[in-house]
Amino acid sequence: MASTDVLIVGGGPTGLVLALELAAQKIPFRIIDKALSRSDKSRALVVQARSLELLNRHGVARGLQERGNTAHGARYCVNGKQVVRIQIGPETELLNTAFSNQKLISQEDTEYFLDECLAKYGFSVERGLEAKTIIQDADGVTVTLSEGDEAAGKTSTVRAKFVVGCDGNRSVVREAAGLKFEGASYQQRFILADTYVDWAPDAPKNDAFLCFGSGVCACFPLANGMVRVFGTGAIVTKREGNPHLEDFQSLVDRMMPVKGTLRDPFWLARFYLHHRGVDRYSNGRLFVAGDAAHVHSPVGGQGMNTGIQDAVNLGWKLAAVIRGERPLSFLESYHAERFPVGQTLLKTTDRIFTFLSSTNPIFTFIRNFILPWILPWALGTPSRVMEMLRAMSEFDITYRDGGIVGTAPGLNGNKVRGGDRMLDGLVEGPDGETYLLNLVDATSYKLFLFSGVGVQAASEGDLHRAETKFLENSPVTVNVHAVFDDKTHGQSGYIDVDAKLHRDLGFTQPTYVLLRPDSYIGHVGPLSALDGLVNWLK
Repeated sequence: MASTDVLIVGGGPTGLVLALELAAQKIPFRIIDKALSRSDKSRALVVQARSLELLNRHGVARGLQERGNTAHGARYCVNGKQVVRIQIGPETELLNTAFSNQKLISQEDTEYFLDECLAKYGFSVERGLEAKTIIQDADGVTVTLSEGDEAAGKTSTVRAKFVVGCDGNRSVVREAAGLKFEGASYQQRFILADTYVDWAPDAPKNDAFLCFGSGVCACFPLANGMVRVFGTGAIVTKREGNPHLEDFQSLVDRMMPVKGTLRDPFWLARFYLHHRGVDRYSNGRLFVAGDAAHVHSPVGGQGMNTGIQDAVNLGWKLAAVIRGERPLSFLESYHAERFPVGQTLLKTTDRIFTFLSSTNPIFTFIRNFILPWILPWALGTPSRVMEMLRAMSEFDITYRDGGIVGTAPGLNGNKVRGGDRMLDGLVEGPDGETYLLNLVDATSYKLFLFSGVGVQAASEGDLHRAETKFLENSPVTVNVHAVFDDKTHGQSGYIDVDAKLHRDLGFTQPTYVLLRPDSYIGHVGPLSALDGLVNWLK
């Protein structure tokens, strides 16, 4: 019987990112998928800035970013008339990050890119293998796999310490774990097309359109002159079977304020959407992530990105337990941290999507007659746009209540707590300027010692002594970086350019920040409390 530490069932984006995490941690694993090849059609379209930050821990985010497209703006339209346009540019770029915009990238391109990244670690998805039976006991999980043509009856067995289901909304791992998957399907049918378009000369070539009225029509610019058109309404339900290109042309003509001729479609599809979530993210040695744990509407482009965050959260925790650094009970924190995120996402996207797509006369009236007055106010200033984009980017996700993070007493004016995403910014080091999070990878904890600013700032000697004492007593491997407000307080380490990051974080006094391997803040406190961090780590 073959054996491995982790068996990943499902080779989509969530499974691939989990494989990257385990590969970086040098944990033995296998990743399988029952499909013999990747689909060239995919629904996920958006890679959010937080996903790029997390992939950057593997040094690969720039490569994926280059494959995507950034919309120049987003136009909100009601009854065929534009009511507001969001300009995507310097005024609305996300702050405190090296990745200031979301990217429009087809899921197919994202998956092929992640395949290439995994190959650099020496791994690949084993295709044509389907998990048929999954039985766990106190020490591990036994999985029976069918290989290739099921009629041939060829099977094999693998023994794993843990099994993770990244196998979509019909997850066999979820079923084996006995997890509930509660929710419902939306009543409306939806159509989707990836197609080429010839825009009228006066039409914007790289704007996204979100159009409301008797139905919904969304149009997103892809690379190479293609667009994705998504819609619902009367035109969607008038014919059974696959939609025709003229169905989409009718949506565009009726609901968009600009003219464009669709041609040469690559993919036409009709489907239902669902909103469902599990009651738990794990049972014993069986875990679920991505669509196996939560499926919801496409509002905000959250689905694939949330699955990526599931994988990043689980990966380093599995590695710590497998190496014996943490007890088995540590894995309970995966559910504690990710379940609230999934539930919030389900509730938020359901409310928004129901309002936007419902045929309820009250909702239709509000969309057609009230929305044109509300949208220009709600999206009329860069600050409101940035607030919306920040939430969509998943920067606001926090694990403060997850039980395995901490904030030491004594911080004055700091703007982050244990469990928050770490803000990014430019620092100057031996090799020139770089972003702080470029110093983070997927393999270990990182401790940043901030000097503080002005008269309160610690000297280079102060930070060096604190670092030495910490490393002598730390129970885990930690890489330490000193960050000074200017060169007068330290010549070695990194200089916070214009002390901007100190100000953004609120670190006027000397402060430490411990980043977990997933780049979330594990613990933060004044430098004087660093001895307490050692005890907390133990």
